[in-house]
Amino acid sequence: MENQKLFLLIAIFLTVFLLWDKWTFKGAPSVSNNTIEQTDVPLVSIEEPLPGSDVPNFTVEDVNFTIEKQNSSEKLPFTTVKTDMLTIEISHKGGAIQSAYLNKYPNELGSQEKFQLLSNQNGSIFRAQSGLTSHDKSLPTHLSLFQSQSSVYELTNDSLSVPFTWTNGNGVQVTKTYHFNRGSYIVGLSYVIHNNTNSPIITKSYARLERESLDQSNMMMPTFTGGIVYDKESNSVQKNDFEDWNDFDSSLEDQTVGGWMAMVQQYFVAAWIPNQEETQKFSASVVNNLYKLTDVSKQITINPGARASLSTHRLYVGPKEYGNIEKVAKGLNYSLDYGWLDILADPLSWIIHKVNSFVNSWGLSIVIITFMIKLVFYPLSEKSYRSMAGMRKLAPRLAKIKESYGDDRQKMGQKTMELYKKEKINPASGCLPILIQIPVFIAFYWMLLDTVELRQTSFLYLPDLSAQDPLYILPLIMGASMFIQQKLNPPPADPMQAKIMMSLPFVFTVFFLWFPSGLVLYWVINNVLSIAQQWTINKRING
Repeated sequence: MENQKLFLLIAIFLTVFLLWDKWTFKGAPSVSNNTIEQTDVPLVSIEEPLPGSDVPNFTVEDVNFTIEKQNSSEKLPFTTVKTDMLTIEISHKGGAIQSAYLNKYPNELGSQEKFQLLSNQNGSIFRAQSGLTSHDKSLPTHLSLFQSQSSVYELTNDSLSVPFTWTNGNGVQVTKTYHFNRGSYIVGLSYVIHNNTNSPIITKSYARLERESLDQSNMMMPTFTGGIVYDKESNSVQKNDFEDWNDFDSSLEDQTVGGWMAMVQQYFVAAWIPNQEETQKFSASVVNNLYKLTDVSKQITINPGARASLSTHRLYVGPKEYGNIEKVAKGLNYSLDYGWLDILADPLSWIIHKVNSFVNSWGLSIVIITFMIKLVFYPLSEKSYRSMAGMRKLAPRLAKIKESYGDDRQKMGQKTMELYKKEKINPASGCLPILIQIPVFIAFYWMLLDTVELRQTSFLYLPDLSAQDPLYILPLIMGASMFIQQKLNPPPADPMQAKIMMSLPFVFTVFFLWFPSGLVLYWVINNVLSIAQQWTINKRING
């Protein structure tokens, strides 16, 4: 029995340490089917690779571009686009999306400043780039200078198109257009290319995400931040954080139909989604401390005198909302990261979202799901509490055995086991249900950490279920409930172990001061239900 309790003690301390260690370091019109249309002169698909690389010499150009940004105080011109969901800054250099604010998400609780996902600021660079590559460098890349008719666009109807123009002076004209819809975090991208030269143009479109490393976690229990590439054909993903960026294997560069690439962090994601019916080629690289994911689309030829319309990619830049994120693109739910206990956390997330759809209160949903979890574990818990009640009833007889055979541990163990067998009590059964619930506790914690719907959501006096209790009321109630549970359980035979066990309510209370209040709410409700169940069983057994 002492070994069982020691094992339980180690498991609980390890769980609390991991969770506390993690929490204290935690940070904080659509293009139609993306098709290639034929206009004026037929476009001829070419399967042979372009001479040289699939895309421009990124290694050299990107390094030079980064150095230019870091060493120059001159601000490059950009165009601001305001919709009901997004405020976007599009740089005239490359037509890259250099900044994106999510209008529905304050940066902090009560703040007027909106959360910024994409940024062009040194130290937090996160950009969505795109361009065209050609064998004769006659088309604009993500480094070419575009022109815009206006510096500010605002969505006033249901859709908005924002064009950028480029010409090389030799008969090639390109219009790069971003498309926005009301109520959507999706930004469409299309090109119109005029080839007024006497030679065909062989081209591919490409898109890229690049950002500086971001760490929102610690090594013990990470909130995943990094890159994901989804293979539609095999319904599989490659996922690596920034430290393991080079672990993207070579199969990433194999041609595949559809798929997507994304960079994710806690609560939010930016993802380039290409034409899901055409072949794509993804790649990962690191240049000048910028981590990059690149997608190159199908190669085409634009004949002399032709005007080609290309709808290439969609960019999703927004929250990882459970259920809605999958509607953006197949497999995008992989951007939700619940750690290695995903097999438990994902069903918990599904249940709590279903419950909230009925009660329309995330706090109340946590209370209800706690009841549901408790109901699932009721048979095990009842067996555990019956064992504990039986142990408590045997406590005087166990103490007498220890007093009689304390100098002979072998004899004392033998007499103790004989008493357990006679009274049909298994002391280990009291520990098993608690140990089984620890993974559920951790899975619930991870699920809450990446549930954006809980971010800055209030319940009763709690202003934010994803943040700590500002008044520390719930942690204190949790500690008191643990103390009551300790009193209902039989004390360990070892005095030192008994002292350690009695100190746990205080230790847990201190740790839980920094835990998200939604998780503490779950733990408090669980403890209250456990106390009620254990008190009832104790009364029934002891009379």
